[in-house]
Amino acid sequence: MPALMGVALGACSVQVARTRHEELAHTFVVLDWLLLACTLVFSGGAESWLLGAVPVLAMGQLAGAPRREWPFLLAPTLLLLIVLAIADPSLGGSRAGGVAKVTVLAAGGWVAATRLKRAPARRRRPARVDETSGFYTGERLEELLEAGMDAALAEHRPLSVVCLRLEHFQDCRDFLGPERSEQLVRGVARRIERRLAADDRAFRVRADSFVLVLAGRTLAEARGLAAEVARDVGSNLIAGRRQTLTAGASSFPTIRRLPDLLATARDEALSPERSREAAPATVTLATAQ
Repeated sequence: MPALMGVALGACSVQVARTRHEELAHTFVVLDWLLLACTLVFSGGAESWLLGAVPVLAMGQLAGAPRREWPFLLAPTLLLLIVLAIADPSLGGSRAGGVAKVTVLAAGGWVAATRLKRAPARRRRPARVDETSGFYTGERLEELLEAGMDAALAEHRPLSVVCLRLEHFQDCRDFLGPERSEQLVRGVARRIERRLAADDRAFRVRADSFVLVLAGRTLAEARGLAAEVARDVGSNLIAGRRQTLTAGASSFPTIRRLPDLLATARDEALSPERSREAAPATVTLATAQ
């Protein structure tokens, strides 16, 4: 009988949950305690080992609910006591002992739920590689750029930074949707990747922005690479659309501070006039939004 009641109650709960969602949540809680009480009646009453399910059930119901609702969710434990008292008025030989046992077990579930609430949420580590482009994310930019600057200083060779920005990318995302706009980014990333040497590093620092750290390349060489990428991207359809880039560049050790190195390249990419002036005469780089 308890098994049949459980199956029927479960089927009813699933059906109601599909149509009424949160409106009958408290009803489900009451039915859970009623089902547990009926199971205990048929398996030994207040002496049953299944009484250990009380703190587990209490914790499961309280942990995911707002604190203000906890008293209402725990109140149906009285229903469990009433059903047990109807089946066995002595509650296993000691009425006070039976009440105390259920109360302590329910309180244990309350305490366990409180500890779960206090447990700090596990911090999700930022991704270190962008799934779309395959480049590093901005999470590693300063770390790897600083290492590249140290190596360039030790080996007495230049190091350049290039910032590439997609023009009107937000408009493109609004028109194409997230999935197809990421296909466009993937196509641009492949064109960038073809021009990188083994020691170069590429980063996708924003949805519409890439930063390239070019080891051993002068500022003029970095501008030439940016112009080649911009020409390649602008002269071909990518994901069914024509896309243009704007670029900015800076060089170490001409600029020695890491923040200034990044800011110079970024500001040049943001400025239409500066970007056009910096580009070779044979290539026009479009303004980025």
